[in-house]
Amino acid sequence: MNRQSYTLKNSRRHFLRATGINLALPTFVSLAQRCRAFNNSSSPKRFVCIASNYGMYPQGFFPSTTGKDYELPPLLRPLEAHRQKLSIFSNLDHPGVGGGHGCSATFLNGVESKKAKKDPQSLHSLDEFLGETIGRSTRFSNIRLGSGGFSWSRAGIRMPTESNPVDVYSKLFSDDTPKAKQQIRQFLKDDGSILDVVQQDAKQLNQGLAKEDQAKLDQYLTAIREVERKLSRRNEWLDIPKPTVSSSVIRGDDQSEGIIDLTYPYNTSVMYDLMVLALQTNSSNVISFGHPGGNRLFPFDGITLGYHSLTHHGQRPEIIKQLNIIESFYIEQLARFLTSLQETLDSEDRSLLDSTIVLFGSGMGNASTHSSRNLPIILAGGGLNHGSHHRFPRTGFDGRPLADLFVTILQSLGVQKERFASSTGNLNDVLS
Repeated sequence: MNRQSYTLKNSRRHFLRATGINLALPTFVSLAQRCRAFNNSSSPKRFVCIASNYGMYPQGFFPSTTGKDYELPPLLRPLEAHRQKLSIFSNLDHPGVGGGHGCSATFLNGVESKKAKKDPQSLHSLDEFLGETIGRSTRFSNIRLGSGGFSWSRAGIRMPTESNPVDVYSKLFSDDTPKAKQQIRQFLKDDGSILDVVQQDAKQLNQGLAKEDQAKLDQYLTAIREVERKLSRRNEWLDIPKPTVSSSVIRGDDQSEGIIDLTYPYNTSVMYDLMVLALQTNSSNVISFGHPGGNRLFPFDGITLGYHSLTHHGQRPEIIKQLNIIESFYIEQLARFLTSLQETLDSEDRSLLDSTIVLFGSGMGNASTHSSRNLPIILAGGGLNHGSHHRFPRTGFDGRPLADLFVTILQSLGVQKERFASSTGNLNDVLS
């Protein structure tokens, strides 16, 4: 640990001691809650979320009919082979989320950061929560890939992502050198001792804190406990060899004519391959992947404008045609990913698709108007009751909270949770 880091942590510790305030450590059921996993071996074990940060063109994405006999629109036809193992949803919203580019970051929490200043814990996203529950038994509690991050920690911090496939491969499957391991051990030892001191300071506090400040104190202590948990898990996995897999996923196989192009969007297929490997080797049970936004010019035939410019199509057919090229690429990659999951067995000899819940969607509905309503949502895998297009009624401006689906995802993964984010219930009745 460098001297600066140590000084900063010591400063916080001395500040706590110097306050002289006698406070009590509050006990909250929500923090003590431990989510259980279903004993049923047929229940899903894993979760993957894939985000299209600018949503999808509504007229191209949503089927015109509902039920099991719905007709896939042309954009979604690459998914035909998997229609019995996926569900499509219309009129799912994040109530209370306004429009604008910022709504993309609300995909897995339904909360705008500007509205969470007094309650940063409300930003805690579904994938990060699952990393704390079903992700605790793997080397990596969760893996965040791509760009345009939509993962938020319990402390309300937007989490970074990894966009370089080579770095992802190295992190997942390349063992650290003995020297690096020793450096990590020393860091863990030093950092752990400092955390112990901080916790001892906290335990000395007595009653007297107002309720609104108890939440702040609880948030701080929760962050301390989370750091300790992560440090402990990292230490436990340090001497366990990483899985051995072929590096052909990032360099091409012997039959390839050259090295795989790892620049976006071509690296998308590599990222999907790495996600399959991570699940197959039990490196992680929770993965999120965000397709980049921005105004990058996709190197596809027929594309003349940047991606962001295309999303503001204003219903111009020539622009929508170009946007469809990009969105078709996203759906084709999703279909390929589902096929790979279907063809790959997990440690219990089930297909990864049956043991993994895959969520595809966005926190933005219609990018042309920056609308956060009618979010494009597909749910696949996990052994759920799929095969239908579900269209929920709208009551005035609002549809069904997307967070209702989150509750069903949590419960299907064995997590005892009746509410999450803006949920008002669950969607068990249509997926069980």
